[in-house]
Amino acid sequence: MDPFRETLPTERPAVASPVVSVLVCTYQHGPWIAECLESIKAQRTDLPFEVLVGEDGSTDDTGAVCERVVAGDPRFHVYRWPPGPRWCIEGQPTGRRNFMRLYAMARGRYVHFIDGDDGWLDPLKLQRQVDLLERDPACMGSYHRTAVKDEAGALTHPWREQLPDRMALEDVVATQAPFHPGSFLWRNTPAVRALITSEAGWKAGSGDMWFFASAATQGPLRAVEGELSFYRRHGQGLTAQGLFARTNIHRLRILQWQRLDRLTRGRWRAHLDAVCDRHLDQLAGVPMTALDKRRWLLTLGRASRYFLDRRRWTRVLHALRTAPAA
Repeated sequence: MDPFRETLPTERPAVASPVVSVLVCTYQHGPWIAECLESIKAQRTDLPFEVLVGEDGSTDDTGAVCERVVAGDPRFHVYRWPPGPRWCIEGQPTGRRNFMRLYAMARGRYVHFIDGDDGWLDPLKLQRQVDLLERDPACMGSYHRTAVKDEAGALTHPWREQLPDRMALEDVVATQAPFHPGSFLWRNTPAVRALITSEAGWKAGSGDMWFFASAATQGPLRAVEGELSFYRRHGQGLTAQGLFARTNIHRLRILQWQRLDRLTRGRWRAHLDAVCDRHLDQLAGVPMTALDKRRWLLTLGRASRYFLDRRRWTRVLHALRTAPAA
């Protein structure tokens, strides 16, 4: 699905046959984008890689900083998209169209996505992850630990305390993301690409978890050791916009995993339904707005197979009746 039917730019980084495509999505990241790009420029590899930077119509100096930092480096190309409506999920603007544009232009057999306010900590990060995937053809992606960087620029604590050495889809699809998207390199196969760019991929509330799950439908994911990337906490991200406020995160995740169930023809249905049930467990007593309640009622129809179970839809209706006003 391409809702925009766009003709994409023909310009690409001047890298012949890149092994990896790094996709940098940035919007209003003026204070931080230079550190992100410098951490990518610092990568030491024996493989060619390209970096596609999508600047999504920022009104600050993000675009100018991007152009300055990557000037003269043939591995990079900055795409400054013209102002226009951004791709919205339930009325909330997201960077999904920016990502999908970059992904459509990616030439590498491996792909790595990173937000422009995050960054990498180890100059060998990319090489180590590619080496792992080259050694293990069955492995569909690689991840590692991530540190949280506070507003003062200090690395304060791990984003996740512990990560297993290997994950299957049953480990990846959970009530919270298993690892940070800025750590994830995946194998860019036709099957994975088809899932990521499907209509469900455009609509997924948690795009990062959709990427992880899309790769994991095709095989295991494996860890490399070390805290090799950072996530910057500054209060202006997706959760701050309200997309995941109150019970919305649970409803959007249920819709997301039920769409994956349909696309995978029920192969992981028992696990996907169990994760959705755990999201329902978290509804009781959470405040809701009138709009929240209307959206839950619509969700009963949009995930009709899942909600055919009377115990599930009655739990939703009870939560709607008893929810405090938001």
